[in-house]
Amino acid sequence: MTDTLHSEFIEQAVKNPAAPAVYSDAGVMTYGELDERSRALAERLVTDGAGPGVPVGICVERTPDLLVALLATLRAGSCYVPLDPDYPAERLAFMVRDSGTRLLLTTPASRANCPAGPTVVVLDESVRTEPGERPVPVVPEDTAYIIYTSGSTGRPKGVAIHHPGCVAMLAELDRVFEGCDLSGVSAASSVCFDMSVMEIFGALCRGGAVVLVQSAVHLPESPYADRITHLNAVPSVMNGLLDAGYLPPRVRTIVFGGEPLRRKLVDRAYAETGADRVFNAYGPTEGTVFCSFGLVPRDGAGEPTLGLPSAHARAYVLDEDRRRLPAGVPGELYIGGAGLAHGYVNRPETTAERFLPDPFVDGERMYRTGDVVTLTEDGELRFGGRTDHQVKLRGYRIELEEVEARLTGCPEVREAAAVVRGNRLIGYVVPEGDAGDDVRLDAALQSTVNGRLATELPDYMVPATLVFLPALPLAPGGKLDRAALPEPPAAGADAPMTAASTPTEVALAEIWGQLLDLEPAGIDVKAAFYDLGGDSLLLVRLARLMTRRFGRRVRVPDLFSFRDIASLGRWLDEESGATPEVVTSARRRANTRRAALRGRAASNGS
Repeated sequence: MTDTLHSEFIEQAVKNPAAPAVYSDAGVMTYGELDERSRALAERLVTDGAGPGVPVGICVERTPDLLVALLATLRAGSCYVPLDPDYPAERLAFMVRDSGTRLLLTTPASRANCPAGPTVVVLDESVRTEPGERPVPVVPEDTAYIIYTSGSTGRPKGVAIHHPGCVAMLAELDRVFEGCDLSGVSAASSVCFDMSVMEIFGALCRGGAVVLVQSAVHLPESPYADRITHLNAVPSVMNGLLDAGYLPPRVRTIVFGGEPLRRKLVDRAYAETGADRVFNAYGPTEGTVFCSFGLVPRDGAGEPTLGLPSAHARAYVLDEDRRRLPAGVPGELYIGGAGLAHGYVNRPETTAERFLPDPFVDGERMYRTGDVVTLTEDGELRFGGRTDHQVKLRGYRIELEEVEARLTGCPEVREAAAVVRGNRLIGYVVPEGDAGDDVRLDAALQSTVNGRLATELPDYMVPATLVFLPALPLAPGGKLDRAALPEPPAAGADAPMTAASTPTEVALAEIWGQLLDLEPAGIDVKAAFYDLGGDSLLLVRLARLMTRRFGRRVRVPDLFSFRDIASLGRWLDEESGATPEVVTSARRRANTRRAALRGRAASNGS
């Protein structure tokens, strides 16, 4: 079989079938079981029409079934198109149409979230075939996966990555991680983002185990957190986990990516964890996960660089005329090499704009990243910003133009702009009709607009705050002046509020005030944590502070269910400690999955 993204997983499964491959809330799955289940499902997919050039949608929640689905799709010769079940229906439907997906894998739990159109294969225990895989030939240019990123035109765009780029990426990981303990690799990234490729296949193709969690903020809740030796993290997420003291105890390697990394955080990572190696990785999806990797030394001086270009990537720092710039002179980064994507699905014009002929290597192409970097005297890359309006927010890649296009598509909105301030996405809106003369917040109008956005955009692209103003500020040339957009006014200054009225509510208001830098007496107990400036990272700290204060374990999933002080207070005051039906049913499903997996493991003699 030609080397593919998944071929070395199969080799590992043959060598060590009893070794643990996946740790999750549902228990432990061995290499042998993952191999057998994905093989059987692959044969079913081939029968249903999967094969080279056929994209298969993966709409599966974060259970071991997700890894079964990914591997089965690849083993069938197809490429996978990740479809997060929590994404808005309209976005999922667009991704399916745009990619040409006609076959879709899902589970009973996620079936209702799948877009209409493709033939649906429900992954369940009934998928069984006789041993003896019939391999599907894969040629070097076959696509391994298509990941959709935010698009500046207002529509997401699919990035098609081929198998040779993935194989080259895995080979580079071997070099970078030589001597690192990969026995437990955290997998907290959504499969809709390419960090997941490094997390999942970097472990399974090297004999390590994947520790599968819902997201990074759920790490403390994993029963297998103590198995994690290798952690991939976005800097802002790591800061939150460190603040809460929730890092897995056996972590030895930390890889940062997705946001600029600061020396202060590196120092904290070394000082407050057992890590002996900290890396900084950089790369757009178009370059197959990463194109530079740097070991950041302990007690180093100066801010971390992006490291040296990887062996599977060519990196050029060029001026506006695409001429090479010497060390020390900032310019735009262009990348090429084995990891370069095919281009964008159904976007020939955008592909031609971003994927250009490489003037330094005949017959090759290079990708215009839009990132401003400087080449150091040692040949490393130092990040300096963007040339456009793409941003990274908690590791998510967002084109501000897409957010703005969706905002202006709302009937209540005449004009809109979006910016990132701190770790929050802020929308600025000129409403239709009488826009007024002042800069203001409007909870009712924000609820209406964001309600529409939530049907079109994933959560991380819906502005945390909408600021309504009479007109957008313009630069002398008539273009939007983002720097002149005002700070959001204070929330709730004139609005009626419900003050804390029980001892529990008062205690919660004090904790929220501490985390959100608000006066406890001014916090409305019916206001959601997110509406007051909270985010998922602060939920980790909130859970820990509440556990200490009330002497009762509070988990991050509980805080997703009880979003304001009033509901939290009622829950904490219940003598029974009962949880709402949404939490109870979720735990019941997890226990059922766990029991089923353990039963299968027992029947296999493992």
